Amino acid sequence: MKIVVVSDNHGKNCLKQIINKYNDVDYFVHCGDSEQYPDELTDYISVKGNNDYYEFDDYRILNLENHRILIIHGHHYVYGFNRRLLVEKAKNLNCDVVFFGHTHMFENNIVDNVQLINPGSLKYNRDSTKPSYAEVEIKDTHIKVKKITCDF
Repeated sequence: MKIVVVSDNHGKNCLKQIINKYNDVDYFVHCGDSEQYPDELTDYISVKGNNDYYEFDDYRILNLENHRILIIHGHHYVYGFNRRLLVEKAKNLNCDVVFFGHTHMFENNIVDNVQLINPGSLKYNRDSTKPSYAEVEIKDTHIKVKKITCDF
């Protein structure tokens, strides 16, 4: 199972370019702050970020393989580097993986048995790295995460 996870493009028109790069992806996921109309995101499983003003769900849950994945922007659950509230939200929803955005920094960590994956931002990363997104491969219980930098 292959998933491309993006977040925080803030109106930057690059989402179709990402889709066009792949022919072997099962799901495209957007973790919010697209600042785009919902009809521009029909190829993505999308959630609402703190800068989105259209009708998106606050979170979505994706059941894949042996995992239950929470897709959320995270602005109500992430404070600095503290992930406690995000992990609690995942556990309350019986999720063992979280795809989230908001911080504009790539992250792949396990906190209290919950894998937290943030693809970074497609517009600008706050850690001075190039804009990025994530490729996630799931095989049974194994999850492989790869950071992809982009120049578009």
